[in-house]
Amino acid sequence: MKTLKSLSAITACIFLAQAAAAQPHPAISGKYSNEEIVQAIEKHKASRSYDVAPPAALLQKFHADFPKARDVEWETAGDVYEVEFEIGTFEIGSRDYDAYYDATGNLLMVVEEIRRSELPAIVKNAAENKYPKYHFEDIHKIRRGTETLYKVEMEHSFSDMEVKLLIKADGAFLEDRVDY
Repeated sequence: MKTLKSLSAITACIFLAQAAAAQPHPAISGKYSNEEIVQAIEKHKASRSYDVAPPAALLQKFHADFPKARDVEWETAGDVYEVEFEIGTFEIGSRDYDAYYDATGNLLMVVEEIRRSELPAIVKNAAENKYPKYHFEDIHKIRRGTETLYKVEMEHSFSDMEVKLLIKADGAFLEDRVDY
């Protein structure tokens, strides 16, 4: 009985620590349409980016959006600022994030590393049904504009083949690419 109580106490402590470290989800700006955000991000990624110290107002907005961020690195290309960072600690687990802002501090997109257990069932089932002999490797939740997407990388269980998927929250595939 003592073991069960100890285990329950440890589990409760872990849960509370994770809840304390949890990052609230800042609102994505409604200034731009989904298409405008996609175009801005694609232009940013296609351009040569460089490390930068962001303007003070943008830095202030970032700290308000992600107060627990650490290991922060900023880059810019075109009119988009990309910030890579982590939230959490080694003891409870940290997560990698990428956030994209325009120059005036409008949050365009957030990419968050997530666990398989956090993947919505409809998305998980869509990927597993299409690729039953593959297992999940990397999973990212993408919030941009008014949509939520999941970037999923799966590896074949018996070979080096990988698939890279972009799946909408309703389970519809937007991208489906096999890498050999």
